[in-house]
Amino acid sequence: MNRKGRLVAMCVVLTLASAGATYTYLSLKAAHNLERTRERLQEAHPGPEETSLPREGLQAGLEGLAAAAKISSTTEIVYRVMYECGHEEVNKMAAPPEMVGLTREELAREVDDWTITEFTQGRVVMSQRRAGMSPACLSTMHIGEKDGLVTVFYGDPRHRCRPKSVTRIRVSDLPPGERADLRAGIPVSGEEDLLRILETLASWADG
Repeated sequence: MNRKGRLVAMCVVLTLASAGATYTYLSLKAAHNLERTRERLQEAHPGPEETSLPREGLQAGLEGLAAAAKISSTTEIVYRVMYECGHEEVNKMAAPPEMVGLTREELAREVDDWTITEFTQGRVVMSQRRAGMSPACLSTMHIGEKDGLVTVFYGDPRHRCRPKSVTRIRVSDLPPGERADLRAGIPVSGEEDLLRILETLASWADG
């Protein structure tokens, strides 16, 4: 290779080396600038761990707000009664005058046989457990099936309660339509209606 060729080759190598060095320098500088920008942003806008309140302080603040809440005339009072049979009754009403102005602690002293499960200025929920069946179950009944026999249940078909009495009528002896009615539950309006339906089912079973 002549002298001119060597010079050209050397210029190419130097140019490539210079370009590589320039690229490396610019990359490092850009990364450095990016890191500095992130640090400035973090200084101007601290992260959640730096600005949020400690968990204990937040909990104490919430408890303080709950303690400061009082029942007003617009507060909804909800009574939830859960019975041994598994059903519950829920009644809602506006706060009576004797409750207006009470805090949670004051209300708890007045209704010590209830458990306060929710207390805000807009809504108060009190719960209680009672033995036996709910009044709704005791006041209604329907006919269904249990263990292959026609059975009278407390409650309505949607809220079946415990059995009241079991007949000797076999469900398998009834026509398909009556069997489908028993699976869905046949509501009755009283003892006379109950006896009438049972007599009809017995006649179907006897053929």
